[in-house]
Amino acid sequence: MFNLMIILLSTINSEPKDSNNYKIAKFIIENIHDLEEFSLTDFAQHCYVSNSSISRFCRDIGLRDFSALKTQIARYAIEHAHAKGKFDFKEFDAPTLPQSYILSVIDNLKRLYQSSFEKDLNDLVKDIHQYKNVAAFGYMQSENVALNLQYDLQTNGKILFTCIKFIDQVEYINHADEDTLIIIFSESGTYFDRVFQRTKPFKQLKNKPKIYMITSNFSVTLPYIDGYIRYQSRRDFASHPYPLMIITDLICVQYAKILQDNCQ
Repeated sequence: MFNLMIILLSTINSEPKDSNNYKIAKFIIENIHDLEEFSLTDFAQHCYVSNSSISRFCRDIGLRDFSALKTQIARYAIEHAHAKGKFDFKEFDAPTLPQSYILSVIDNLKRLYQSSFEKDLNDLVKDIHQYKNVAAFGYMQSENVALNLQYDLQTNGKILFTCIKFIDQVEYINHADEDTLIIIFSESGTYFDRVFQRTKPFKQLKNKPKIYMITSNFSVTLPYIDGYIRYQSRRDFASHPYPLMIITDLICVQYAKILQDNCQ
């Protein structure tokens, strides 16, 4: 499941503004509905880069070649038409749309309140404390949650690694060993399907890192996931990423408590 727009946004959020990859990604985002007939040379000329820079860009975002990029651009128009329902949420009888939306968020958080994950959360926090190498990753909004966790944990002296570019996430995961703890934030539980599209991670499970997934998907079971923190969610627009943000806060609160208990 290759989401071209998410990959492009990730690129412009992580690349220097004067880099070729930034220029190419920005051009595609701004003109994506008009590029189906563009040739490789057309792309290069409009982005003021060489043909080889376009080819290198395709590989950098996880595509085989320029032809694969053209296929993704063609698919985007079809997928974009089906995305109009993204902003649907359970509406409540309220005087204004903002009040209705806020009530919908509250209703979904009640599902989180009723979820039972305390033991799994405690296990995760203990591992965060014990492991020297800890990383956290997510997909778009979920990656923002990972960044918040990185910032909040460092206030208690715990350094956590994360990165925005998916190709960098893949590289880190592929090279991580049993001395590393990795936390995956994935509301839908499809992180590995999205980020590892052409190759599956951990062909050898013996020396793989320890992995937790935080998700609202109760059916996903992967052989390389060691623990899950699962929570109830309607999984509509008003339900994400608020539960993940709260769970991240709980991780930090619990981690601070471990440090405090160790000092007594």
